[in-house]
Amino acid sequence: MSLVVNFLTNPKMGDFVQNSTCQVLSEGCLKAVGRPVFTLKDKTATPEEKKYSATKEFIYQSLSMMAYFAMIFPIKNNSYKLLKHFPQIEDCDALKATNKKDFQKKLAQMADGANKTKIKGANELISLVASGVILAVITPQVVNRLVHPIMNKIEKSDKLKKLDKNA
Repeated sequence: MSLVVNFLTNPKMGDFVQNSTCQVLSEGCLKAVGRPVFTLKDKTATPEEKKYSATKEFIYQSLSMMAYFAMIFPIKNNSYKLLKHFPQIEDCDALKATNKKDFQKKLAQMADGANKTKIKGANELISLVASGVILAVITPQVVNRLVHPIMNKIEKSDKLKKLDKNA
């Protein structure tokens, strides 16, 4: 029991849970697994409809997660460059960083105060806005163009397997 309590009360776990990328990852994984499971439990659909729908949902959610992470990491890794354009943030060493690692090191060395809080908040705001745009606008357009060709190939493969069995 103490192992579980130590794990849950660890400050790094708190940082992990508050991270917007972590939240998207956990929600996406739940959707990728949960939606197909609930679809398969549907008592009103035929077995073929359930299989098709569950497969499509799994593929859609999996592709969405891949597309999101392919786009969010470059944004998160370069978000520190945008912070100097926020007028509320005072100039400091952290904003002069040449890479993310250097930025994080200089930010950690900064004294706690209003400017450090603003920098952390603005950095997370950039990530949150980027996540919203990626998940609500870009990802659906990209994934919708991929799902149907994939499903068509799966259907053709299933039909060929059925023909082979009947032959």
